[in-house]
Amino acid sequence: MQTVTAVVEAQFSRWAGTGVGSIERDVLGADQPTEIAAIFERFCLERLGASPSDALFYAASAGCVLGVRLASGDDVVIKAYQRRWERAFLDAVQAGQERAAEGGLPCPRPLAAPIAIAPGRTNLAVVESWLPDPGMRPGGSAAARAASAGGLSCQIALCRDLNGSERLHRHPLRQSGAGIYGQPHSPLFDFESTAAGAEWIDEVALEARQLRDQDDSTPIVAHTDWSARNVRFDDDGLLAVYDWDSLALVTESTALGQAAMTWSVTADPGGTEFPTRDSVLAYIDDYEKERGASFSRLQLRSAQAAAAYVLAYTARCEHSLAARRLARPDQGTARERLAEIGAQMLSA
Repeated sequence: MQTVTAVVEAQFSRWAGTGVGSIERDVLGADQPTEIAAIFERFCLERLGASPSDALFYAASAGCVLGVRLASGDDVVIKAYQRRWERAFLDAVQAGQERAAEGGLPCPRPLAAPIAIAPGRTNLAVVESWLPDPGMRPGGSAAARAASAGGLSCQIALCRDLNGSERLHRHPLRQSGAGIYGQPHSPLFDFESTAAGAEWIDEVALEARQLRDQDDSTPIVAHTDWSARNVRFDDDGLLAVYDWDSLALVTESTALGQAAMTWSVTADPGGTEFPTRDSVLAYIDDYEKERGASFSRLQLRSAQAAAAYVLAYTARCEHSLAARRLARPDQGTARERLAEIGAQMLSA
């Protein structure tokens, strides 16, 4: 058995030297493991009616996520968000997540509506069921690629007529901030102070965004971070899908392009290699086969531009970390791949 403090400390130790604590300060108003643990423990007792008896895991990226076993015997996951994650958006996310679960996708189910993570804070938290993680699997075979593409197609089909989906149009990571990228997904990344040397990345991102947005098809509800960090699969199909707050109203070509570039990437050590252009095109082909219909030439071009854009965004994150001396040795692969295939992706 582990305490909440212990799993937070383990996460901090794992990412030591890479700016740990920045997202916790933003979301929880604390950056020390004991303080963070106290906030979650109080939430469990006051909002869920039981204290944690065992901590299952802790992670932080765009928000703070804790898995615990309560004294009641229930295993739950608590996700706390930055302030820009609003209640109406999270309500719509939970509706989509419930629809996906009912449709047979392997995903956690919502257990409690959005509520403040702590007294005096406006940051919201949600509670969902615990779905054991079979483990991240970077890379993958052609069969695994097809399983990922088929899973995305299934998710989009299940959520196509979702009630209240218009609330997903204002996804926090798509609407906040100005410029090419908007506000980065985490305060760990500072694009403004690290602009020098990133001009070539920004040029690719700007052109990619313009080409991506030429597709004016009716938006659909899609999981927009369909990466190996959030989606578990093997050669036979999906094993688990997490991070449902990535649901958003986007064109299908945008959702597809982003998935095609990130489906095999975990962002953890050993899982940072991005697909080649041929692999991206193969993913798009797998998706079309599962969808049962081909995209138009414009949509295919927009999908490739969406792939280039998400690669450029990741490259910009890498550049920010490197400029601030926070990058791991393997956090340069997006820049390398962008330099290799960025122009090709935009000339389709």
